[in-house]
Amino acid sequence: MRRKDQMSTVIIVESEDEKRVQQLKEFIIDPNVQKLLFKEEEDIRVLWTDPWEGIREYVGTEHRQNWQRVQSESPSPFPMMASDLTTSIRMLDEILKKDPSIAVIANVTKQEMANAISTALLNWSCHPALIENLSTVFVITPDSALFDEYTRHACIIVSPPYSTEDERKELLSKIAKEFKLRYDKILIEASQGMTLHDLESAVLSSIHRKNAIELDAITETKMELIRKRGYELVYPRYTWKNIGGYGTLKTFLQENVINIIRDDVARKWGVGANRGILLFGPPGTGKTLMGKVMAKELGLPFIQVSAESIFRSFVGETERAVKTLTRVVEENAPCIAFIDEIDQLALRRDAVVSTDSGVGRRAQNLLMTYLGDDERRSIVVGATNTPEQLDEAFIRAGRFDAKIPLLWPDSEARAEIIKVHTSITRNIPLKGVDLDKLAAKTLLWSGAEIELLCTTAARVARAKGAEEVTMAHFDAALSDLVINPEQRMDDLKKFVAQAKRFTSSTQLLEDQVKEFVKREKAVGKDRLQALKEAMGVE
Repeated sequence: MRRKDQMSTVIIVESEDEKRVQQLKEFIIDPNVQKLLFKEEEDIRVLWTDPWEGIREYVGTEHRQNWQRVQSESPSPFPMMASDLTTSIRMLDEILKKDPSIAVIANVTKQEMANAISTALLNWSCHPALIENLSTVFVITPDSALFDEYTRHACIIVSPPYSTEDERKELLSKIAKEFKLRYDKILIEASQGMTLHDLESAVLSSIHRKNAIELDAITETKMELIRKRGYELVYPRYTWKNIGGYGTLKTFLQENVINIIRDDVARKWGVGANRGILLFGPPGTGKTLMGKVMAKELGLPFIQVSAESIFRSFVGETERAVKTLTRVVEENAPCIAFIDEIDQLALRRDAVVSTDSGVGRRAQNLLMTYLGDDERRSIVVGATNTPEQLDEAFIRAGRFDAKIPLLWPDSEARAEIIKVHTSITRNIPLKGVDLDKLAAKTLLWSGAEIELLCTTAARVARAKGAEEVTMAHFDAALSDLVINPEQRMDDLKKFVAQAKRFTSSTQLLEDQVKEFVKREKAVGKDRLQALKEAMGVE
């Protein structure tokens, strides 16, 4: 019905899953399917074209599949390499226009292959002979964007899900029965976002190594698959309790994001959480950690993306990378997609250099469309140090409803950061170290700078042969690391002014500023006064 409605005889199937390919192969040779598509008395030709094996025709029976090679007048030892591609397409053209046929062109994975067959697809899509014969052409490709816009418009594009819950359950049950094993039902949910082929491979690998179907095997495979695409899948461990300070900000995120998602009354009212959150602030202020903690509190996977992993050097590849990103995120949804340095993908129009080829703008438009999609199931958290460089249309309400500033860590947060980097992520023995005093000495230091302080103090201690790190070692490290307090105060003043322009909640910013000043009483009268002046607090 869909084919007749769109008047196209060409269907582009977006998939790289071998299981999906096999499903299509079984579909086109099914006699019941053929009866639905064609007149019963017609002889139907079923053809499968592969870049390596050339054209094969199905001559099987109900009990046996048999695909025979269709020979050209001058067969090539390399059936569908560049020199022979045109010949094979012309052979297909002749068959499709002469006989009722179902043809599949598989493994169209490269731009040059898509370019080579685009003219044929345009011709076939509405050719009277194919319409009269009820012939259909399927093209299997990992990405329809390999084809130009005009070709895509002329074809029907189908994007099967990586896998459905029922499919994963059926596959797991089948393998478990075959090997006489059991599996935990949580694997059905844990394998969301995996193709059936990848899931089967992970399960068989687990059985081979452990003689069991284990959750770890599924998780490790899933993380590796996403890593190969240039992203990172994380199942966060830390909660709000692991973040010192930032009390006002943590309360805001808990009440306006996490609680709202769990609120049945809000759902009944049609009020959802902010699905687009922009975190902006100086480098090293914990934007990534905030995103991870939100994911942990919600029990969602966390997909971390760097803007650098999206940009590609060749024309068309950046757009395909954006499309792949949105597909991966939605296949794993609900989840939190964290895009670091998002300003690289959403520069203001007047900030784009004259040598830009338009790749950045096209990628930005694709992301804007995705962010504004009412059907989007993921929460997108963007992070930037330079909100002034972001395009206003990109961060408007409806795409990023919450624009949240992050100040430098307050004294409580700094003490917690020192604790984390000496006793949690590392095992640095301390003796007589006053964390509160260290926190007072590191006013307006970032988390990354405090981490460097801890490792520097440890190196100083070992250089002197000490078995423990003391306050004297930290003092030596403080004198060695140069942080200009006057410059940092000036940076703070500029940031607060900037935050007033970009935040979506002036009340949140005011509460954050008051909380920060309140916690810094230990820094001394003069520095406290300078801090108040920089932050506009009386």
